[in-house]
Parts: sequence; C-alpha cells; structure tokens
Amino acid sequence: MNAKLAIPFCFFWYLHTIAVSQELQWYKTKHVAVTNLDLLSIDGKNQLLIADEEGNIHLYSPLGDSLNVYSPVFRAKLSSLDAFWTTTIFLFSADLQRYELLDRFLNPVASNRIPDEEVGLLKQAAYGNGNVIWMVNETRLSLFKWDFRRNVLLQEQPLSLILSTPTMQVLGMTERKNLLFLQLSGTGMYIFDNQANFIQQVASIPDATIFIFDDHFYYISDNMLFKTNYLHGKTTYYNLPNTAYKKIALTTQQVIFYGKEGFDIFERPTGL
Repeated sequence: MNAKLAIPFCFFWYLHTIAVSQELQWYKTKHVAVTNLDLLSIDGKNQLLIADEEGNIHLYSPLGDSLNVYSPVFRAKLSSLDAFWTTTIFLFSADLQRYELLDRFLNPVASNRIPDEEVGLLKQAAYGNGNVIWMVNETRLSLFKWDFRRNVLLQEQPLSLILSTPTMQVLGMTERKNLLFLQLSGTGMYIFDNQANFIQQVASIPDATIFIFDDHFYYISDNMLFKTNYLHGKTTYYNLPNTAYKKIALTTQQVIFYGKEGFDIFERPTGL
C-alpha cells in the first residue's frame, strides 16, 4: 500500500476487537412465504428486492406486500443483486457472465456480457459509483474496475501481494461510501478505496452472508446475531428472535431474516 494513502485511512487500523453481548426485544410484524428465495437486497425506500433461483426479481413494500415482478430475458441464477443505488438495480450472473441494470420500477436499462477477452471468467461482480463495475477473477487473483458505459477497462489490481493464501474464493463484493468490500472464504473481509488501493483486512468476519449498514457488518454465526463496526473493530452480539431463517438484512426501521422458503419482518430493536 502506498505510504501516502496510509495516513487518511489510519482510522481503519484494528488495535483489538471488543465483543459485547446484549439482549434484544423482538416483535415480528409479518411472515412472507417465497419459493426458492436466493438473494435479498434493500433499496433507498426500504423496499425489499428478492431474486429467486431462476433470476426472477420480486419487489416488496417495507410492510412485506408484493408490488412487482421482473422476469429477465436470459434466465439464470444470480450471483449479485444490489438495490442500494439511487436509480439503479444491479444484477450479475456468473453462469451467463452477464450483467443487467434495472430502474426503480424494474424496467431494464442495460444488459451486456462481461468482456471475457480482457478480464477472463468471473465469479463475482459489483456495481460502483461513477458508472463502474468491479470484477474479480479468482484464477488470476486480480481485481478489475470497468467503465461499462464506455466499455473501457480502467484498471487491473493484482491481489496476490495482500492475500494470506495463494488461492481465493469470493463470497461477496459490495461498494459502499466509496469503499469496496471484498469477502473471501476463510480470510474475512478486505477493504479497498474506490481506486482499488488496499486499506484493511478484517480477518474476524466468518464465511457468512454479510449485510452492510452504515459503518457496520451484520451477520449471523453460531446462532447469534453479530454487529461489527469496520472503522474501529468493536463487535456486539445479540440473541436471535424466534425464526427459522439465518440470513439478515436491515432497513432504518426493520430487520428482515430470510432463507430459501421466505422471510420474516421484525421491528428494528433500539440499539441494533
């Protein structure tokens, strides 16, 4: 990492991790049954977007009411679903090596194949600020930044120097607040700036589905709900509500637990 870059990001350094246990009061407001639920994301209006295992997108209100359904022309299991962005919903299928952009009403805006002659076979891709798509090639151990509007590869960042193992398996990749979060199996979360400069590894993050909200990672592990602040490393863990689902997403007012058969909506407890 460039020494000039280390100073602005010194607050990311983890001196130690503090684990604190807290009890929460849970109040379930709705259960929604869904067939073959695969991925779940939250948009800026606290609406829920769900992908099933065939790549169909289902839109639900914050209260759990069904609003809309989108069936893509090219059906396949999705690797990425991200509705965080103001005007864009991002879909990526590793099986098809194809991305698609939808507007807020689930209308298709753009769809194209990934330029495999430049980046090779991809397992994960993520939408980024400034009309870019982040991509990772596990075989080449490289991180790519691609301008999809101009169809231009902006940069390739080798990852071999920062990885603790000679191989990697990507579990997830997300850009938030001009930071790129890359989750790898067995080695936790790697954080980069929006120029692909490495900042920090959070090795304590397990191989679980991670939801990023504000400055925290939320995830379920060992039958507990964990909340880790990625700025200073403090971790708090909580009791889980009575639900069969073991994946989590959050809005400003609600907590959603979900699994293959559907999702449960709870009021968001104070302090979570």
